[in-house]
Amino acid sequence: MKVEQLYYLKEAVKYNSISIAAEKNYMSQSSVSHSILNLEKELGVDLLKRTNTGVTPTLTGNLVIEKAEDIFASINDIVELTKEQRNSGVVNITCIPCICDWIIPKTIQNLKEKTADIILSITTAESSTVARNVSSGLSEFGILINYEGLELNTDLKYTPLFNDEYMLYVGKNSSYWDKESITFPELLKLPYIAYRDEFKNYNGGLTNMIGANIFKNIIFRTDDLDSIKSMITQNDYVAFFPKYMSEKDIYLQSGMIRRLPITDRKLDFEVGYIESSKYKIKNINKIVLNMIKDTVELLKI
Repeated sequence: MKVEQLYYLKEAVKYNSISIAAEKNYMSQSSVSHSILNLEKELGVDLLKRTNTGVTPTLTGNLVIEKAEDIFASINDIVELTKEQRNSGVVNITCIPCICDWIIPKTIQNLKEKTADIILSITTAESSTVARNVSSGLSEFGILINYEGLELNTDLKYTPLFNDEYMLYVGKNSSYWDKESITFPELLKLPYIAYRDEFKNYNGGLTNMIGANIFKNIIFRTDDLDSIKSMITQNDYVAFFPKYMSEKDIYLQSGMIRRLPITDRKLDFEVGYIESSKYKIKNINKIVLNMIKDTVELLKI
């Protein structure tokens, strides 16, 4: 008995067809058919019912496939184990957007210098979505803004990384271009570009800090941060961005955008990472997390 015989049996049952199973696995129909027939001959029992409309498993066939699933799972575990020993594989991360502009590029560079086999798969989202993705197992860990209500996710472990604060981005067309600061009442009169559901739904970001439906002057919503910055440079629009995570922003460095503190509102926050206790922490996850922490320390936030 060979593993591929069990696999082709499973595939034939999955598609109710030997020909389709062969096509999906880039094999000839005769090769798959002979593989299953040889398995039946070796075991001395029919595993498939063959008709003009396709194939279905016999009672014994179902039992064999059920046991084979355990074999396939064990094989997958072996593959994952060897990947971990080689420190290779894909690490799925969900994080707040500015992390991708700041920490992640440097982390990838550092990873390549030490190991070329770890690939980061990044999804950007608001903090509440980051928490959901990690809790559901869609991501191995996440980076988010610590917000009230995060502790309600009892399976999540939160670890602080650094502190930051929000500042207002303004362009040369803004009447506040030459100002050194702005008050919150003044801000409420300016045309604001919102990121996704900012000031609409409580998502663990600015909305939690300032409040929902407080901005009546939102003129546009988008999930593209570069679009927000580009519109600010061309109009009198404004938007919030974090101070430290945006230090290397090309719009700031080129002088196309200035940032102003809000004098009468405290907008500082803490950024950290979360892991779920429901899932096993892989060795490569630890490597990436340690690299992220080293990167943050290097950037001296």
